Amino acid sequence: MPTILLSGCAILKNDKVLLIRKKDKEIWELPGGIVKSKTGLEDAAVQKTDEQIGVKPEIIQHFTILEYQKAGNNVEATIFECDLDPESTFTPGENVEEVKWFVISDLKKDEMADKIGEDVKTILDEI
Repeated sequence: MPTILLSGCAILKNDKVLLIRKKDKEIWELPGGIVKSKTGLEDAAVQKTDEQIGVKPEIIQHFTILEYQKAGNNVEATIFECDLDPESTFTPGENVEEVKWFVISDLKKDEMADKIGEDVKTILDEI
């Protein structure tokens, strides 16, 4: 089974997490995307997030690695905890419909289970 490498940012501030919703999806997920090599995971997380939200994040630390299966592929997602300038204004990228802060406790409610991606569910368990 092929493995897809992803790299993304968990941007956390004041009990909130920043999520994106892509134009072709109904779920909210962490900013980031597909990478070609494990050697450039940090750079890819920063670049993909910047492309998606219009703001360049700063990596604070490695957060977690998520492993799951999706559509017949193994997925390995490396997530970094990142920070942004608190005065940032977001400009959704080409494939991004919306960028929004969510209260973490609201995301943990049952009614949100079908509205958030696996990446978000996993980090909610760890924070």
